[in-house]
Amino acid sequence: MSRIHDIPLLLLVVIAAGLAVLFWALGLSWLADPIAPGGTYLTKSIAGLAKDALFVPLKPLMYALIILSIGSSLAISTGGAGAKFIRVLGFFVGFSLIGMAIAVTSYFLFSGLNVFPSEGPAGEMKPSAPFMAKIYGVVTSALMISIYTGVVLGSALKRLDLGREADKISDLFIAGFRKFLQYTIPLAVFGGVTIALADEQGVANLGNLARILAPYSLAMGMTWLVIVFVTSRIQGRGIGFVLRAVAPQALVAFSTSSSMATLTATKEACSELGANGDEATPFFTVGATINMVGTLIGLLLVCLYAMSASGLSVGIGDALLVGFQSMIYATAAAGTPSASVVLIQDILTSQGVSPEYASFVTTLILTIDVLILDRIRTVLNTQSDSMSTANGLKLYYKTPKTLVDGA
Repeated sequence: MSRIHDIPLLLLVVIAAGLAVLFWALGLSWLADPIAPGGTYLTKSIAGLAKDALFVPLKPLMYALIILSIGSSLAISTGGAGAKFIRVLGFFVGFSLIGMAIAVTSYFLFSGLNVFPSEGPAGEMKPSAPFMAKIYGVVTSALMISIYTGVVLGSALKRLDLGREADKISDLFIAGFRKFLQYTIPLAVFGGVTIALADEQGVANLGNLARILAPYSLAMGMTWLVIVFVTSRIQGRGIGFVLRAVAPQALVAFSTSSSMATLTATKEACSELGANGDEATPFFTVGATINMVGTLIGLLLVCLYAMSASGLSVGIGDALLVGFQSMIYATAAAGTPSASVVLIQDILTSQGVSPEYASFVTTLILTIDVLILDRIRTVLNTQSDSMSTANGLKLYYKTPKTLVDGA
């Protein structure tokens, strides 16, 4: 079993999806039917059990990871928000807001796409919950409570001077979580594809997933172009200079699908952009955790299309609410391939989507996510980290000394 960890997740997902299609072609439809030992029907199918291998243990693991990661990060932080970090943080937030606006626009431009199969009769709309009720659902959701708990834990750990120990435990937890995903994501993909193919429109359902590439690529590409343009102006260099500086970083990010695995390339990109690599390291390292503009866009688009498919009416207010929710949730995503996809279920249920349908959508999107979507958003995440850091430091050293707080 240990050898599974040496196999790329992409290959495991392709094998799992291929097996699901093969079994469907062979007529093994019973994989998606309730198990019936001795004529007594159980509520789960083999495909359902494979899917649940990810989703049943996922929530407690994800919540524990969020609490521990936030708590340990706050516990080891030193000093206040210095002038350098304030400027870098400004670009982190600014680029995220730009990405959110572009993603919402992209969704409404392609709002007619049927990405996910409808829940219930096609065209039937569910009554939408009051806007304030949705906000209440967001701020009291289990994920947000985990974030609040992480802040409280961080304060307690800092008072006890246990930050370093907690950080080591957090790193071990993340490593174990990554191994957990290595086993369970392929199982979930097998189960999800099997269940989808069992539907009358099964092949069409899977084919429709590719439709999300149009709004996804548009939103990611336009946001990236804005970031590149802003960086070229801040740095006082041409767009070609910026592209050459960040191209190697983009290749590493696309191939690894991990912000953490791209840290070395991000440091080199900062150096190429004119920032001192060692000075930049603390900022883009923090950015790899909190500056997830690509993840924000990915969560936002998938959730909006899923909400529409579930029968909910999606207006501009709903889209912006999910956008800000995605911005907060993106900071809680683990730095492992496709880990952010598991947050989709929490966002959807907080917006009134049934847990069963939210789980189904999450499982479906995992297949195409590992293949391409996660790679695209990881490129944008890491590019934003390097360019935000270089821009923030550039503005810091342009600031008159009388305005600098000495950080």
